[in-house]
Amino acid sequence: MELWNIYDQYRHLTDRIHKRGEDMKAGDYHIVVHVWIVNEDGQFLIQRRQPWKKGWANMWDCSAAGSAILGDNSEQAAIREAKEELGIDLDIEKGERLFTVRFPRGFDDIWLVRQNIAIEELHLQEEEVADAKWASEAEIREMAETGEFIPFNYFDLLFEMANSCIALKKASVDDADDLLALQKEVFMPLYKKYNDHETSPVTQTLERFSAKFKRGDFLKILFDGELAGSVHVYEKSPGLMRLHIINILEKYHNKGIAQEVMKRLELMYPEADAWVLDTILTEERNCYLYEKMGYKRTGDAKVINNDMTIITYRKEANLNKINSI
Repeated sequence: MELWNIYDQYRHLTDRIHKRGEDMKAGDYHIVVHVWIVNEDGQFLIQRRQPWKKGWANMWDCSAAGSAILGDNSEQAAIREAKEELGIDLDIEKGERLFTVRFPRGFDDIWLVRQNIAIEELHLQEEEVADAKWASEAEIREMAETGEFIPFNYFDLLFEMANSCIALKKASVDDADDLLALQKEVFMPLYKKYNDHETSPVTQTLERFSAKFKRGDFLKILFDGELAGSVHVYEKSPGLMRLHIINILEKYHNKGIAQEVMKRLELMYPEADAWVLDTILTEERNCYLYEKMGYKRTGDAKVINNDMTIITYRKEANLNKINSI
């Protein structure tokens, strides 16, 4: 008997439990994961479902997939499914949650893991998996066109992200020293420009900075595998996400990183109905970026000193989201 944790529409964990096979109540959600393993040659490890499977029988699928069971978070579910279906130890440290597909009864987290695995090392779960092999993007697309592969509607996005120089990896408090140093380097020019001794991230202590890891998600921004910046987001209220801070080192400017990160954040949190952020009124370049990304000024403003005013932006239309297939 498989049991699932039940979440609400905002991905808040409830105290209720669902038994697999029973009808889910309206407004109840559970967590599902799809794991895509890609090797250093750009090939994806795919599996063929057994002919007796319910749904997409005998068709090719991603590396591993399944529902999070009672007590699982998304990361744990990804590791467990890869172990159960393929007999491998998933190196989640080399993985990232690319985006989440919200469907009528759940949230489907799409994971990409960069890991080399020998086919002969696989131990396929007979009840679930009939076969497995490595396949290129072109081969997967062709298989989907001929009806051999599940026709996921996010292929373009998946392959674009898999080939991207940009990656978002969840940070932990162990990264606090490095990320605080990065933040201070990024914001030092603004600190000097506006004499902002009250709100500048430059003045944060390590203790105060580390407290951020207890609220929301802190993500490292990697460019070609190198640390290029960071971003911190959290839920301000049900359905409202706050883009609290985004840091990108100067040498990585003008590479489209901020735009890509903001797009990916919306894709990662489909439970959000709107996003908000704060910025400096006179930093026209930042204001232009946010407006280009669909944010609109709310009219809220806070005067910090004679030179600096903080304004608020909000986005609630045309959010980047993926519908279920």
